Amino acid sequence: MEDKYDAIVVGAGFGGSACAALLAKRGLKTLLVDKNAVAGGKALTMSKEGFRYEFWPVVGGPSNPSQFHAVLKELGMEGEVELLTPPGVGGLLYKKGPGGRYEVPPPPTEQEAQEGPLALVRLLNLTEEELPKAAQAFADMTTMAPEEIDKLDDISLSEFLSRYEVPQSVYSYLGMWCNIVFVAPIDLVAASEAIRTHQDFAKGGAMRYSSGGYGRVAEVFAQAVEKYGGRVLMKTRVNGIKVKGSAVTGVDTDRGTFEAPIVVSNAGIQPTVLALVGEEHFDKGYVAYVKGLLPSWGIMGIRYFLKRPFFDRGVYIAFSDDSYLDSERFRNAKEGQLPEDALLFIVVPSQYDTNLAPEGKQCVLAGTLCSPDPDAPDAELWWNRLEETLFKIWPGMEQAVESRERYSTHHVSALTRDSVLPGVGGECIGLGQIVGQCGRHKPSARAPIRGLYYVGCDAGGYGCGTHQAVDSGINVAAMVERDYRVRASMI
Repeated sequence: MEDKYDAIVVGAGFGGSACAALLAKRGLKTLLVDKNAVAGGKALTMSKEGFRYEFWPVVGGPSNPSQFHAVLKELGMEGEVELLTPPGVGGLLYKKGPGGRYEVPPPPTEQEAQEGPLALVRLLNLTEEELPKAAQAFADMTTMAPEEIDKLDDISLSEFLSRYEVPQSVYSYLGMWCNIVFVAPIDLVAASEAIRTHQDFAKGGAMRYSSGGYGRVAEVFAQAVEKYGGRVLMKTRVNGIKVKGSAVTGVDTDRGTFEAPIVVSNAGIQPTVLALVGEEHFDKGYVAYVKGLLPSWGIMGIRYFLKRPFFDRGVYIAFSDDSYLDSERFRNAKEGQLPEDALLFIVVPSQYDTNLAPEGKQCVLAGTLCSPDPDAPDAELWWNRLEETLFKIWPGMEQAVESRERYSTHHVSALTRDSVLPGVGGECIGLGQIVGQCGRHKPSARAPIRGLYYVGCDAGGYGCGTHQAVDSGINVAAMVERDYRVRASMI
């Protein structure tokens, strides 16, 4: 009887751990299983020699209110982790035009929090002629009604912006924003997804982090599973999801078989269908649909461990008119034609929580966009271009480096998402939030096998990275609970 559950959740990423915690809190006997040693999935927090840090740069948005707050509140776990967004924690660097240069922002001041859009106007160096055009586009995006946003599932943000004469600097900014928030190109990101997320950021800010490390929130969610009577098995690989007839019956793991009439997979829709369940259990048309879904791009980069503090802020993003990637630039980069500068995304965890680094030291997580292919042959090119750009902008940093660790999409796939199709597996987010895969086109969280559900960034939610995953966790938990109660009352 111990190995029988009401629901089993495969994968303790932010979506899986949130869903499992909510199901346990609502009375379902729940098992949460993950192959890693700690919860957090792609955003788990690691520990080494007094440092705590993530695999790559990660911060969240919106900052407040967020679905993170909502789940912690329902679980009664708000006191276990603090959600942090210090004023002025982020710094944007923009190089305008071919003759421009990056301006490193000075240490943050209290005044920055009151500047709002004025800071962006100054950063993009908008002229008096350009300002009204930019303001109109941003105003329309910020105030658009939900029913109007829903009509934009079938066009990209780039197509939406073609209605306005936005200056190149604004287009470059939004191109960068799509790259960082969705890890996808502005000419493919669905306008509905982008505008809905932009509104969240406008209301609630961004660049949220967590005390104890970003992955600490997922760890707390996993703790809540056990607090409410469930069970958590880490370092446990799920080898398959069991199906009998047209319904799931449980999972096979390297620690035995566990039974349940409900299985929620946080492993990704493609790995779930093609590997954990097996495509023979699905209609051929559905299998073809799943195989045709496209992933987000990947992030690769370098973790730097500094022997002295160097950076004043928790987040830096450096971009130019040439460094954000659209579809054409991405294709060129895959053929070896890299931009002159890499788009840089940098997070310094100890600028949020001083306990995340030994006294007098810093860990710097630097990343840039790349192909999601775990076997991509051009990792060396991207590492070199990233470091060239980094040391060009901050020439004094190199002398502060004590050690460094390179990471690529190969490492990402090994840590989190099995590669089941050529060229995919190392994606940063999961399925790309692109036209045809968002809004009403988003894959259903309810699979065509009774009792099987998907949770995380592939189904059930919207928004930025881990916030999308937690949004999915909330929505899928409600769906599962409702289906469970209905079935229990009928059988």
